[in-house]
Amino acid sequence: MLILVGRARAIKKYAMTSLTQSIRRFHLYAPPRVISLREVADSLGAERPVSARDVLRRLDAVPGELRLAEPVTTDTALGGRVEMVLRSDGTYTSNGHMRATGFPSFAFVVYPTVDDGGGRFRALAVHQGRVFGTDTPGDRQKNWSEDGRNEDIRQNWLTFARDARLTVRKEWEVSGVLGTLGDIATAVAQFVGAAAVTGSGGTAAALVIGSRLGEAAGEPWPFPQLPVGVTIASGVLLVFGPAAIVPALAAGAVAEALVEHRPLSEEEAAFAAKVFGPTLPSREQIILTNISGLDNRAFVIPGAGGSYLVNLGEHFDDPMALKGRYTQRGQVLIHELTHVWQAKRWPATTYFCQGVFESTYEPGGDASKPWSAYGIEQQATIVDRWYGADPGFLAGEFQKPHPDFTRKAAHPFDHYINAHIRAGIT
Repeated sequence: MLILVGRARAIKKYAMTSLTQSIRRFHLYAPPRVISLREVADSLGAERPVSARDVLRRLDAVPGELRLAEPVTTDTALGGRVEMVLRSDGTYTSNGHMRATGFPSFAFVVYPTVDDGGGRFRALAVHQGRVFGTDTPGDRQKNWSEDGRNEDIRQNWLTFARDARLTVRKEWEVSGVLGTLGDIATAVAQFVGAAAVTGSGGTAAALVIGSRLGEAAGEPWPFPQLPVGVTIASGVLLVFGPAAIVPALAAGAVAEALVEHRPLSEEEAAFAAKVFGPTLPSREQIILTNISGLDNRAFVIPGAGGSYLVNLGEHFDDPMALKGRYTQRGQVLIHELTHVWQAKRWPATTYFCQGVFESTYEPGGDASKPWSAYGIEQQATIVDRWYGADPGFLAGEFQKPHPDFTRKAAHPFDHYINAHIRAGIT
């Protein structure tokens, strides 16, 4: 059942049904899900105050498919055309061709990229090949057509559909061979890194929608001191995740030699299991780093190979240390591991972008709200506050290998921990 809350209560039943159907038409929210009218309005870019009728009008104007095409031109006898088709259910088609029109032959790489109107996401494909001129026997034209599906396109469809733009970057050389997939990964990283610095908003996530780029994400990295899947380009630390490339730092130079990382220790994993039970990834998948985000914030990013990068900044050496509002040892680590718990269950880019742009930490005092009604920082705050609420319990019973939580003072957030965190249910 889809539930709409907010000003939708004031509209007639038929309008409610129509609004619900319009939302479902774009595959945005899987029931059961509590959806606020404000949330949908914000996704549509509607200014407040907003009425349900205006939201319905805007929803009905959103296309179910985007078809964008651009010619590819060079200053040589090489050209072509690319087309990107994105659909509201998350499916896509990337097709096009490159053609040698004169004497020389070429090797090429083409990066068709669709930017959303808000500067948060980029759908990026990679196509490469060779075409032959009259100097060498072979096909003059290289065609491609690649179909696939990316969950993050579906999740962020309203943002894409609002003002999508297609740009094409290309690289070529005469009669040569363009390196390995590792070289392509580095070139793509440089492209995304430069875009992160110069693009609107300063931060964007590039969705991986090409098989070649997916293969490149598995290549060895040119920075051996960095965690797997992390690279540096244009002064930006970038993470190649399972479905995206995301900038961890959107400004400032990053020195490879200064980055430290290690997996969660056995002691830290045992500590975390007391709160999360068996619902976290294995400790080897949870990688702690000394990287810090904007405003020196700790943050979590899904990385390559099923890893989760827990970036603690100055608290890397002692993740159990006190920090800011956290009054109990281990509270900050519990907060960040809640983000690992979330990232394991959410599409990678959706998790990252909501973490960057959603900054409301205070969950409020209404503990009757559904778990899904809270943002990711509010959920993490619920868990860390629940953990730190009984200092006497932490100093005594919690120190046992298997603490008896019935000895912990009752807390309004108890049901969230039992029904969601330990059950592994979002």
